[in-house]
Amino acid sequence: MTNPTSDLDPYVNAKIASGEFRSREEFFVETARLYRELEARHADLKSLIRERVEEADRDGLEPLDIDAIKAKLAQEIDLNGQSK
Repeated sequence: MTNPTSDLDPYVNAKIASGEFRSREEFFVETARLYRELEARHADLKSLIRERVEEADRDGLEPLDIDAIKAKLAQEIDLNGQSK
């Protein structure tokens, strides 16, 4: 395995010292797994955005009614400012 740049060493060593990871290899395997998951989520999000843009292009958009949005939010918040 290629060693990462030395500026990451203190971070990686701290994670190992804390017991969160048993070794550098375990740290980097988990990092790769998380990165793969992040890429998949990013691809899903890009796909969803593309779908919504195509839908908007096809069906048109209605302007936002800011007053209606504010009224709905006000109904969802009680007098103490807490969400219901």
